[in-house]
Amino acid sequence: MYAVTRTLLSSVFLFCFPVCVFSQARINDSIKTQNLPEIEISAQIKPSVSRSASPLQVITSETVAEQGLQSVADVVRRFNGVVLKDYGGIGGLKTVAIRGMGAEHTAISYDGIIASNMQSGQVDVGRFALDNISMVSLSIGQADDIFQTAKSFASAGVLNFQTVTPQLSSKKHEGKIQVKTGSFGLFNPVLDYARRLGKKSVIAINGSLQRVDGQYPFDMMNGKTPFHDKRSNSDASIYRVETNLYNKLGKSGILNFKLYCFDSERGLPGAVDFQNNYRVERLWEKNFFAQAVYGNSFGKQFKFKSQAKYDRIYTRYRDIYDAYEGGERVDRYKQQEVYWSNAVLFTLNNDLSFSLAEDLSYNKLKDETSKFGGNRSEPERYSLLVALAARYKISRLTLNASLLGTCVTEKIKTSSSDNIYRKLSPAVSLSFVPLLSCPQLRIRASYKDIFRIPAFTEAFYTRSLSTIKPESARQYNAGVTWAGSIPAAKSNYISLSVDGYYNKVKDKIVIQPSTFYAYTTNLGEAGISGVDVKLSAGIDITDNMNIDISGSYSYMKAIDLTDPKEDSYNNQLIYTPKHSGAASAIFKNPWLNFSYSLLVTGERYFWHRNIPTYGMKSYSEHSISINRQIHRNEYHILLQAGIANIWNKQYEVMKYYPMPGRSFNVSASFKF
Repeated sequence: MYAVTRTLLSSVFLFCFPVCVFSQARINDSIKTQNLPEIEISAQIKPSVSRSASPLQVITSETVAEQGLQSVADVVRRFNGVVLKDYGGIGGLKTVAIRGMGAEHTAISYDGIIASNMQSGQVDVGRFALDNISMVSLSIGQADDIFQTAKSFASAGVLNFQTVTPQLSSKKHEGKIQVKTGSFGLFNPVLDYARRLGKKSVIAINGSLQRVDGQYPFDMMNGKTPFHDKRSNSDASIYRVETNLYNKLGKSGILNFKLYCFDSERGLPGAVDFQNNYRVERLWEKNFFAQAVYGNSFGKQFKFKSQAKYDRIYTRYRDIYDAYEGGERVDRYKQQEVYWSNAVLFTLNNDLSFSLAEDLSYNKLKDETSKFGGNRSEPERYSLLVALAARYKISRLTLNASLLGTCVTEKIKTSSSDNIYRKLSPAVSLSFVPLLSCPQLRIRASYKDIFRIPAFTEAFYTRSLSTIKPESARQYNAGVTWAGSIPAAKSNYISLSVDGYYNKVKDKIVIQPSTFYAYTTNLGEAGISGVDVKLSAGIDITDNMNIDISGSYSYMKAIDLTDPKEDSYNNQLIYTPKHSGAASAIFKNPWLNFSYSLLVTGERYFWHRNIPTYGMKSYSEHSISINRQIHRNEYHILLQAGIANIWNKQYEVMKYYPMPGRSFNVSASFKF
């Protein structure tokens, strides 16, 4: 405990010292200050995909509307190198794994702060709604932006959700009312409202309700016998409320606050095996977090950003079965996190900049469960992450380098000794223009070292017979990007990226599929290699008619390299397809916009042995969407309709978890 206290005190000193120095520098230079005009709050600038030194993919809210995407899962499935584990329906768990590294290696960022779940290590992206998202981006490896939290340096990739920021330039308020309905009992109203509070503050409130009965029909084969039924216990009721307060403090910078509330009750449909579709398991989740962001510039060279967050997640699981004492089983989990991050950016000149970020966090899990004989470990974790990074950027070259230090102390109620983890993790990336005659062509390469500590469930509540070890991984990436236009083809833009990669994972932690409780084990070593290709283009037909097309393809070979004597040796990792891809076409015109999208996933295996018995067939999903925009002065109306899985393809993402077939949706939104 003394070591933990000493670490916390030293970290507070490191945080406060630069703030005092910078504040004094600002006071000493006060005679040189000048009044600047007010700057309106604006949305985040879309990052350059082709210039990024590491693979970067971006989907904006405009693309979401044009393609008629209905959920975050629909967006994520269009990213290269991603395996989305979907347990079916709105109520099913949805996790994101990057290039075979496991969902625990994917950091989920919400407005710049990493969302955590120390209990499972996996963040359910299904809890986020698209109605308040302006941009979704996926960076693989280390992002070019070095002015970020230390946690952002600690993962194989970051899936970032940027929420809509109000832009009140000439009016005092704005808002949006949206109603969406569709198949399987979907009802989803949304209310969004923003208003000025004086000259320097804006408050924005977003609220939504999502209900669905989830009783979609499905067809499966039970051996050689066809089985037809409707999904049961797959209903969901989800409430979300988010409040943002934006404050401009003039010379003192900016100070923003966010309050987020999520409340859901859902049925856990479970696996359908041996023609058994009966399930009564229920899950209640409540998530509340409050976060604050303070940022300021001290002259032209220094920038400082401080971010704090309190996060509380309550989970209640219930199952009814005669074998349980009293006929039912109820488990409760309460996890809390206190998080504080400070970062300093020093810009030496136009070409070279440095950053230092330090994160402190405290996590605790309190459990009331009968599954493990009432053994309440109540683990606590104290984490210190320090990231030092540098960036050198000129017209032909971008070079990034970082070093992350991790120090974690873990305490459990049932043990007198502490678990301590320490690791230094380097990363480097570059983007280079090899030919002056062709500045659109860039070559990029990156390397990143990753260290992942087991989640609380993996370490203390696992069904594994052995102790779960920390997981170490190394990421290598090399590729080329090109962005430009072809006038002869009436193309207003065209971009192409090709990346090859290799990931080597030691003590890889593998989670077997389960509705609520995971089965966890270590593989000694895994090798993951592959290629990601993405092509997009825009073609002008007339002055007000054009077509946007895009296509992507991923090849991923993720194999177990642990023991040549084992049956799983050199076999593809479970639920990892070798081949996958996506394509879309959007026809824009003054009357009715039309979009078509295609998703293709190749064969996979649901067990470690790659034999036909454990194989899962490939599948493709086709969807179409139409929308009409109507503008009347300051009012905007968007009418939209879509059909997903138009050929009613029956498939499973996870074995025995049938996905919905054909479904439709219609929505109307009114902005004022």
